[in-house]
Amino acid sequence: NPEDIDHNEARGLVTSEGDDAVVVGDDYKPPPPAEEVAPAVQSNPSFIFGWDVSSVIGSGVATEIQPDSPWRVLRDPILLTFLVIVFLFHMANGTVLPLVMQTLAIGSGRQGILLSGLCIIVAQIFMVLSAHICGTYSGKYGRKGIFLVGFFSVPVRCLILTGLLIVRGDNNASFWLNCLILSTQILDGVGAGVFGTMYILVTSDIAKGTGRFSMSLGLTTAAASIGGTVSGYLGEALAEDLGYQEAYFILMFLSLIPAVAYLLVMPETLADDVKASKDPAISTIQEEGESATDSAPKEPDSNYVSMT
Repeated sequence: NPEDIDHNEARGLVTSEGDDAVVVGDDYKPPPPAEEVAPAVQSNPSFIFGWDVSSVIGSGVATEIQPDSPWRVLRDPILLTFLVIVFLFHMANGTVLPLVMQTLAIGSGRQGILLSGLCIIVAQIFMVLSAHICGTYSGKYGRKGIFLVGFFSVPVRCLILTGLLIVRGDNNASFWLNCLILSTQILDGVGAGVFGTMYILVTSDIAKGTGRFSMSLGLTTAAASIGGTVSGYLGEALAEDLGYQEAYFILMFLSLIPAVAYLLVMPETLADDVKASKDPAISTIQEEGESATDSAPKEPDSNYVSMT
């Protein structure tokens, strides 16, 4: 029982024992008992499938902000639009690399095997570079402009490949023409690096304030995977039935659809206050040597969702 506790003795204010005990600091008063408040009880799982149904039943203190229901997330028109764009992008882009490797291998003998392997190496090098650029400048200049570079890299790449195949004709390609075809993998690396970085940031912007980032990221990743699966069948079917030149030409128009849709339909997802901030980094990390007392505590962002 809190009333049976001798606060003077517990705090070392009694100098002797027995009836002659002297209390130091007679003006000392024990701290008042804390108000007993029943904590909020989370009686239902956070993944309850309801239309804006709260999953917390509490008393006393106001209940914490809870994540949106999955159905509400799925009704977000911006997220749905982005899912369609992601699917269409990968449906057009996923098959281009295998077609380029086949184009280099056909009629090139042992040289074609080397060039096919270099396709992946060149793309990976430029993917890393472009991803670094996106991570550095996307928080300063916004998401949309940088993302459009990745979207439009695919139709430009397919257009160049169509032109190179027209130049090559039915003859076996020379070594230098094969090198030009190989150089189009630079655009593949740019598109992959930009998309691989920016789609996560855009998804985070869309999901901000919902408490459902993992769910939203899972949906966009699933859309990309399904689009890539469909792309493999589509590209090979076009190349087999119509030829590689016609396949690249059709894929160029297919890749223009998500690029133009993102340009005209999708808004800039990065908030203006974040874009105008001094730190353009993706996340704010206290620099080494900076004292925690140098910065005053800030009020939590109104869009931040507490998951406690």
